[in-house]
Amino acid sequence: MDRFEGTVAIVTGAGSGIGRAAALRLAAEGAVVVVADIRKDAAEETVAEIMTTGARGEAIAGDVLEPEFLDELVDGTVRRHGRLDVLHNNVGFGRRGTLVDLGDDDWQRGIDGNLGATFRGIRAALRVMAEQRSGAIVNTASLAGVRKVPGVVPYYGVAKAGVIQLTREAAVEAGAYGVRVNAVVPGSVRTPAFESYLEQIGGLDAYADQLPLRRIGRPEDIAAAVAFLASPDAAGITGVALPVDAGVSAVLAEPKL
Repeated sequence: MDRFEGTVAIVTGAGSGIGRAAALRLAAEGAVVVVADIRKDAAEETVAEIMTTGARGEAIAGDVLEPEFLDELVDGTVRRHGRLDVLHNNVGFGRRGTLVDLGDDDWQRGIDGNLGATFRGIRAALRVMAEQRSGAIVNTASLAGVRKVPGVVPYYGVAKAGVIQLTREAAVEAGAYGVRVNAVVPGSVRTPAFESYLEQIGGLDAYADQLPLRRIGRPEDIAAAVAFLASPDAAGITGVALPVDAGVSAVLAEPKL
């Protein structure tokens, strides 16, 4: 497919996982992809993989917690490539932890890294896209922003819930300029870290058997949804939070007997 031929995309947190899969998918469909990650070597690895397919990419290292980074990332992309058509705000982080043990500094850092960085990315992109009168922004939220995930530090779910509402806020404001803003809402995704965690508590198969589709999501599943929402195929879609969760959000949680 060539849905993104002639376009320029930025993917943050693209050194691994969902971000890397999204960068590869957009590049495979024709986009020039600016790969941003806090780790320069990880960003360069993603770009190297992009280039093996004959597509084009550029690696940029930086921290979304730095107040000016996302403005500089967008401005630099436009300066070097002439435009910006797609932004995938994908940075996020969490850990195991409880509310009562969470300090103020960790809370503020978690909210800013998961929600504040998404806000700054949207703001920076809209300044360019509004002038172009076109563009698509896709934010990575999480099912943790819809339901409490036991054991996960509270700032993660609170921030991801904010990402979903921020998506709606931005979609309404951006629509007048021909810019669409949507979110993907991943459930569990099969990454090395998650696989290792599941093995410690009972295994992949036991977990997957509890999901309606009987399969754990892969980064490529999320990337496919990102590409759809960013593409002309979704021209009439804005302000949505699309679950990619093997059907988990369709199930009423009940005590197991």
